[in-house]
Amino acid sequence: MSDPISRLDQFRADAPGAPMSSAAEARSRGDQIRRRRRAVVTAGVAAMAAVVAGPVIFLSTGLGDTGIDPAPATSDSVTASGPSASASASDLSRTNLPTEDDLVADDPYPAWVQEQTYDGDGTDTYNDCLTESLGDAGAQATFRRDFVAKPGEEYADAAGTLNAVVAEFSSAEEAEKVSVDLSDAAISCPGVDGAELAGTLPVEGGVVSSGSIDVVTYQPDDPEMNAVWETATAVVAAEDRVLVMTRKRGVQDYVSPTTLQTSAVNAAYRMVGATPPGEPSADPTETGSPAADGLSAANLIDGSTLPPLDRFESALGWNQYTPTPDVPTLACQKEWLSSLGASAKVASDYRWDTDRAMVGQVHVAVLDFPDENAAGAAYNEIMEWMEVCPANELGVDPTVTSLPTDVSDDLDAGPKRAARSQATYPGLDGGDSMWFETELVAEYETRLVLVGYAELAGPCPPSTGDKDDPCYQPDQPDSWPDRILAIEKAAVTAGISDLR
Repeated sequence: MSDPISRLDQFRADAPGAPMSSAAEARSRGDQIRRRRRAVVTAGVAAMAAVVAGPVIFLSTGLGDTGIDPAPATSDSVTASGPSASASASDLSRTNLPTEDDLVADDPYPAWVQEQTYDGDGTDTYNDCLTESLGDAGAQATFRRDFVAKPGEEYADAAGTLNAVVAEFSSAEEAEKVSVDLSDAAISCPGVDGAELAGTLPVEGGVVSSGSIDVVTYQPDDPEMNAVWETATAVVAAEDRVLVMTRKRGVQDYVSPTTLQTSAVNAAYRMVGATPPGEPSADPTETGSPAADGLSAANLIDGSTLPPLDRFESALGWNQYTPTPDVPTLACQKEWLSSLGASAKVASDYRWDTDRAMVGQVHVAVLDFPDENAAGAAYNEIMEWMEVCPANELGVDPTVTSLPTDVSDDLDAGPKRAARSQATYPGLDGGDSMWFETELVAEYETRLVLVGYAELAGPCPPSTGDKDDPCYQPDQPDSWPDRILAIEKAAVTAGISDLR
């Protein structure tokens, strides 16, 4: 028998002028509220988005400083004017907008600070590619917040602008439909003549139901402007709510497109009233914290034990650093590690710097899972990432030079199974330099250890000592394979040390 509520909803859709308030609407609203409350409760236990650094595929660094809203609302419960004013059932408010601490600023630009907050879509166009406001799209409530680079800081004038609009719709289905339409508009950018797609990036994990980032560029009206306009649009759906985040700036054609990945994920959490990844929750056990699940710094490789990158002189050697949020652990990583469902994660990152540039990177992540089946499923997922190497969303297309091979016999730590692959991707200098990355995933009981080790060379790889190889470089020490294995052994041994 068909659902009578569905038939009633269809009748109401066919007769929009009918003055009816259905039981289904009330029931749906209650379901939304209950689902959102569950999302807020469970968001804490969702694995945090990977705040680890990797190869130079994505660009982003620095978290924003706290600012003051120059136009505070009289009440956080005030709903938007216009189409959303009649939505008395909505519990969306200004508190569901992202804050400075949720946003990531591209290096070398300063942190984002709040400029203005609106009830509704605002009085001006916030995205050149969207011809319809969220209010016009049927939102019950809408709020908007604009950000600028911290005034007075270096490069503040060149950073452009960033804004976020959040809206609530009558159902999750309606929110999904609107988000699809907005994403299509962001790609095609009908509001601008001659716009060209510069890159796309998915937004997934945590509270996000669906999401994408689309970046377009187009010529400015001012012929003296020595750059093109870039508009990056992140559209994220979470239950019955939609987030639109827009970054606009002038860029040269060699600058990597804006990503907005971490900022959009954090803003999605804030939109549903959950704690964004990386922000402390009231109960430390809810985040799957290292202390609660057994992982600690003892499970991470010690930089002093890493073999030297002897092709390059460095005053610091391997230096541990705070990574940027928008870069994955492995070059061939398809999604954030949070999508794997680990109950806890620890990570460390090291770099080898000369007086001119960074020439080596080591990234390690150790993930603990509820049981061995979950760990095995995550291992298989990572294997697929390594085989397909899908990390080409922004035009950087790593090449898998060899499919993963079993290396269990070579690792004295004794994992249940392990696999290695190699990928290459270009450096940022625009010349012949290439990053040569070796990637490892090792499984032991409920734990996975991931290692990404990359060296800058090119166009030939670091020397392997094969004199018959046309890329053989007699002036380079024959230690690249030894470095790879030594780093992998040390990382896996530390990662599972408490399980043996």
